Amino acid sequence: MARYEHRPAVLGVPYDLQKLPLPGSPDYVSSSSLIPETGRTPPNSEILHRLVERLAAAQRPIILAGRGAVRSGARAAIEALAQESGALLATTLPARGMFDHDPFSIGVAGGFSSEIARELFAESDLLIAIGASLTYYTVDGGALFPRAFVAQIDERPRGLKDGLPAADLFVRADAKAGAEALARELVRYGTKSGFRSPKLAQRIAMAAPDTTLFPIEPGSFDPRHVVAELDRVIPKDWEMVSGSGHQAYFQTHMRGRKPEQFHVMREFGAIGNSISIAIGVAAARNNGKVVLIEGDGSLIMHIQELETLRRHGVRMLICVLNDGAYGAEVHKLRQDGLDDSGAIFGRTDFGAIARGFGLRGTTVQDLSQLTSLMRDFDAQGTAEIWNIPISDQVTSPTMRRLKAKGHGVM
Repeated sequence: MARYEHRPAVLGVPYDLQKLPLPGSPDYVSSSSLIPETGRTPPNSEILHRLVERLAAAQRPIILAGRGAVRSGARAAIEALAQESGALLATTLPARGMFDHDPFSIGVAGGFSSEIARELFAESDLLIAIGASLTYYTVDGGALFPRAFVAQIDERPRGLKDGLPAADLFVRADAKAGAEALARELVRYGTKSGFRSPKLAQRIAMAAPDTTLFPIEPGSFDPRHVVAELDRVIPKDWEMVSGSGHQAYFQTHMRGRKPEQFHVMREFGAIGNSISIAIGVAAARNNGKVVLIEGDGSLIMHIQELETLRRHGVRMLICVLNDGAYGAEVHKLRQDGLDDSGAIFGRTDFGAIARGFGLRGTTVQDLSQLTSLMRDFDAQGTAEIWNIPISDQVTSPTMRRLKAKGHGVM
């Protein structure tokens, strides 16, 4: 169930049954051998034809790929389809990085979209979601591409997702098979430029995710600059685990990293879970090439797991973006003109705490340190924390839009 359905499975065995001997136990059989080999699901020709006509007529198409496209191995097929149709490329958050090498990739769709991505989504007249379930957050509550006709290619399409209509047209198909079939049918219409132009490619390449200016207090860093430097010094082949909370926006825009090596948790909007996931990833990979980028409020909730890292000899890097508060709550309270003191707890010295657990720990005082810190981490064999003080004045675009929409504290 866990392997086939791609979700957690809980096995409950009563204690009295656990204590009984198991006579004649059969030989172990791997779960992968039990998964049916059904082949790829091809699209229905009639429905596919309707989508082909839509795509042939579209002037500003965007293709949005999700986790289903990653699992299907559909990247090359989707890129070929985008080139033939003149479409831009985007991904859901879990598939982040899938098209980073493509000059017409606009990154993540949803609340974490960059400034230029939001502009281009707003202009789109056709959005094709491939292997993406189109959650509330991916479509930014329905506000991300308001003018687009939406088509979905998915093995298990659903008309309603998170309380919103998922799409206008549904093609039931495997992501790779659907993209390949759509590209084949589109050939007879000829290649289109669509959204694509050298000028737009240059704009995408030069655009910063967020250009808003903020005052940065002495002794702290702009989290956007921190993440850019981490992106430079941490090798691209590392596994990256993303924490939740306000700081999660910034690390979303690290580029050139495979979606299969990006691990993101957003269950129930809860913080505090990511260190457990990171330990699991590090134990499974067992190569020391795992980084957890986390917020201070989230990490401190399960700080005792540093003992687990030490006891089991798990080697991983933890980068704490430390604003001395529960960031999301601070920014929401301030936006509503309310007292924020209940969400502020001061800048915890995670470097000292790490050393107290027998690990390595450093408080970063200059971003130029990160190169030598990375070199030192590579040379030793234990877990390590980089405690990085960030400004509590820099508000993510996601949070700023909450204020614009008149949302209250959540």
